[in-house]
Amino acid sequence: MTTAAYIAYEPEDAETAGAVIAALQAEGLGIVQPLAELRRPEAAAQLAGAVAEARCLVLVVSSVAARSENMRREAAFALANGRPIISVLAEAPPPDTWLSHAIDPQNVFEATNGLAPPQRAGLISAVRASTAGGRVIAMLNIKGGVGKTILSANLFAAAHLIDNRSVVFVDIDPQHNLTQYFIPPEERHQLRNQNRTLYAVLQSRPPHAISREQFNALPVALNRGRIGQSKAAFDMVAGDERLFEYTLDMRSAQDRSEALVRFQALISQLRNRYQAVVIDVNPCATFLTRCAISAADHIVAPVRPEKYSLTGLNMLEHVVREIRCRSLRPDEFSVLLNGVGDRTRARVLGDVDAMTRSEIQAAPFFGSALLPHAIPYSGALRATPADRYAPNPINVTALMRERQRDVKDSLTAAAADILRRAGLP
Repeated sequence: MTTAAYIAYEPEDAETAGAVIAALQAEGLGIVQPLAELRRPEAAAQLAGAVAEARCLVLVVSSVAARSENMRREAAFALANGRPIISVLAEAPPPDTWLSHAIDPQNVFEATNGLAPPQRAGLISAVRASTAGGRVIAMLNIKGGVGKTILSANLFAAAHLIDNRSVVFVDIDPQHNLTQYFIPPEERHQLRNQNRTLYAVLQSRPPHAISREQFNALPVALNRGRIGQSKAAFDMVAGDERLFEYTLDMRSAQDRSEALVRFQALISQLRNRYQAVVIDVNPCATFLTRCAISAADHIVAPVRPEKYSLTGLNMLEHVVREIRCRSLRPDEFSVLLNGVGDRTRARVLGDVDAMTRSEIQAAPFFGSALLPHAIPYSGALRATPADRYAPNPINVTALMRERQRDVKDSLTAAAADILRRAGLP
């Protein structure tokens, strides 16, 4: 049975919590309840793991809950692990508490006089929605220059064109190279002026913020010619250089908290529309990195064969563990070798491809995460936008520009590996 929900409540609200538990279990939805031993301060990592094992967190809200440090921590762990928070009101929450930031107004169900049938049905529907939908994949390495942006475009173009996967990119890198790769300058400027970039999601106040109802209008179609037989969507939520404000101390803690909640609301909406939500992440550890890591079901770390590749992976694993407040599971992570077979480099350094693969395979954590298919070195996989933009942006991918069979086959096989490890059939 899938663990659908972690039910967070205090003993004083046991009656309301019991109604919630009974409603979910009657629908065959697995639940986890808070255990005293997990709520001990020294068991923080185990508690974070228990919250992350569920697909959502159900908060039983009351004045007692507002004073509960245990429930505050459980809500923080849910946000750190990208789990939607669904609130059930045992009583109206007091203002100006941590609950003010944790409650998603679109996922609140009244139960002050018991869980009435309409509220019960809405709660069940919200919990079911959290267990369905697509998978969120973050392309990320703390080390730069590994080709993550260009791989993001080409791997998932392969998944779209060959395997008919519906894909949406979310460009959270302030350099927004992926956006520049696919979308010409005049169109990018228009999207920015219309508040149709990711910046408008992270903003919570005018003049640039948009409502959550407007999030659905953000994705821009990339495969405008519907090349081949694919009927699936291949879209993008465009990036914006103003995202750099969230990499520096230019935003208050409240702004960042609201931005994280709004970002996760966007990802939740996208899950319901696409099989793969691909986040292209900036190559460093900032608040934007936190947003991406907390929302991702699966992290893909591209690695170029070189001497210090394992150092970058170790840094990444440490950052993820700090953000999620728990250790990463092997099935949440993939390592992809990129740029193998570069003969010029091999003449100088020896068989660096084999050395890098052996080093990663020997590492206790990363060995099981290394994908069997690697991406060969190819001039088609370049890290700059095409000089001329085709009317259909998908034409700039290697699959459409490159005739070498090994490049196409490697991209297709690696994309299938990633999606399978991320949990997509």
